[in-house]
Amino acid sequence: MQLFKVFFKILNKNKGQLIMYTAIYLSLTLLMSGVMKEQAEEEFTGISLEIALENRDQGELGAALEEYLGESHKIKEIPEGTEALKDAIYYGEIDYVLVIPEDFSEKFAAGDRERLLDGTAVPGSSSSYLAEYDMESFLKTADMYLSAGFELKDAGDFAMEDMKEKGKVEFLNQEKGPSFSRGYYFFHFIPYVFVTMMILGVGVVIKTFQNKDLSARNKCSAVPYLQQSLQILLGCLVYMLAVFAVFMVMAGCNTGNYLFTAQGILSAINALLFAVCALCVSWFAVQFADNTAVLNAMSNVFGLGFSFLGGVFVPLDVMGETSRKIARFVPSYWYVIANEEIQKVNGFSEAGAIYKSYLAVVMFSLAFFSAGLLANRMKMRGR
Repeated sequence: MQLFKVFFKILNKNKGQLIMYTAIYLSLTLLMSGVMKEQAEEEFTGISLEIALENRDQGELGAALEEYLGESHKIKEIPEGTEALKDAIYYGEIDYVLVIPEDFSEKFAAGDRERLLDGTAVPGSSSSYLAEYDMESFLKTADMYLSAGFELKDAGDFAMEDMKEKGKVEFLNQEKGPSFSRGYYFFHFIPYVFVTMMILGVGVVIKTFQNKDLSARNKCSAVPYLQQSLQILLGCLVYMLAVFAVFMVMAGCNTGNYLFTAQGILSAINALLFAVCALCVSWFAVQFADNTAVLNAMSNVFGLGFSFLGGVFVPLDVMGETSRKIARFVPSYWYVIANEEIQKVNGFSEAGAIYKSYLAVVMFSLAFFSAGLLANRMKMRGR
């Protein structure tokens, strides 16, 4: 098992880079799985603006309007001086400036509603629409109570109470898709990680063994060539399983008991099959790399290429028909399809469509391994 030990000695020399990439990719996967986890909300939450307000009105309606705006938005005092106000608007400290004039309540009660409020929004911002909509809704509600014979103070109080009512948002006639759990998002980004880690790890080792001088020395060894190849293959498999195991441990820590459900087991199988495929991709890629610098570049080419084309970074449902047809020719597409189908099943008996995607990933593994083997044979003959 001499070459098997040498395999991991070479990996050990590159452990700094491997640990760094592993930490980065683990952090990215955990971050994205946390950020993108779907959160269902039953209550609509409005946008809160930073409103600089000066209330010069001494009447009840001006006070009620100020109190109402304070419930939905953050009220600030208008900065003293023109320059200070301009700076506050320029640096985004204020979204809207409102001045309630002295005779606001009196004019409103008398029926004079033309240009009662003086408001200014940040140029190019849509905040003015929201602020003016809130004010208009409040004043229309108050006007309704005034028209019904209520006093100005009561009209303002009742309008404020009505506007505080929160509407419950309910989606009707909406097709419910799969419930995307935290586990789904964790496994969703694994193709990029596995492809890159396999090329950076296994690729570097195989490239070292393919060194002309080292290869010639191994040919003179008493260890048969077949046994040498099997030891290197064993090293590749152990490395692949180690990377897979690390991510499964992280999945267990990040997703709770997800791995112990039918969906979790199917996701783990999906990830394992793709890890094998990524190993075969690394074997294929190393045949065309002259040095480790090229391998590093190829890890990004294959990792990012598979991720963007296959639906890892760009959702499949936003892709055009042509893009989806092209995506079928990369293994990550079938991994993503399986990952989405897994969220729809409750048991292994419902996993028929998932097994088809599994088979597609296996076929890609065989294709990349065979292509790499052919390229290696051609390279050996060229020597």
